[in-house]
Amino acid sequence: MRVLLCDDHRLFVEPLSAVLVARGHETRVVTTLAGAVRALDDFEPELCVMDLRLPDGSGLDGVAALHRRRPACPVVVLSGSVDRRDAAAAVTAGAAGFLSKAQPMSAVLDALDRLGAGEQLAPASWAFQDAEPDEHRRVRELVAGLTGREREVLHRLVEAADTLEIARALGVAPSTARTHLQNVLLKLGVHSRLQAVSLVVQAGMGREP
Repeated sequence: MRVLLCDDHRLFVEPLSAVLVARGHETRVVTTLAGAVRALDDFEPELCVMDLRLPDGSGLDGVAALHRRRPACPVVVLSGSVDRRDAAAAVTAGAAGFLSKAQPMSAVLDALDRLGAGEQLAPASWAFQDAEPDEHRRVRELVAGLTGREREVLHRLVEAADTLEIARALGVAPSTARTHLQNVLLKLGVHSRLQAVSLVVQAGMGREP
């Protein structure tokens, strides 16, 4: 199955792409709505997975645009949000389902397999029924406890910046950037950059942690 993944959180979408490829699917990753529209013609996806928030517009606009241009290709929203209003808006725009990055990866993969096989996702399998809002609140509290510099480092991590890029963005030495990074990981209670990004993305904090 050809799966188009539209998400600008590379530390999330690239591992997802790798898992799908390992399961025998062909994937393409794009990070903008414009890229997704272009991929409809040259990649001809059989399934599209789209985030709600993208650099050049709303994922809801993307769902509607892709649905109009390629009605036979189901579009599923995979978002950090667990808001029922977002789910309802996605379905109104033409989405075939609404999944959360807070769900276990096995549940997400199972839902994508069923969509690819032509099945419909019942609302009972959707994101908000399996999400953990208490955990999301805990993550928001942890992020609120970071200093301004640390929050900026976290923001850069979500944008997939490496240590040198973070240092340049902050105007500090790489060693200072590494210190800020270690403080972020310590305060969030994680051991790696990927875990930090996954934590805030799953909590629906997106590119503005």
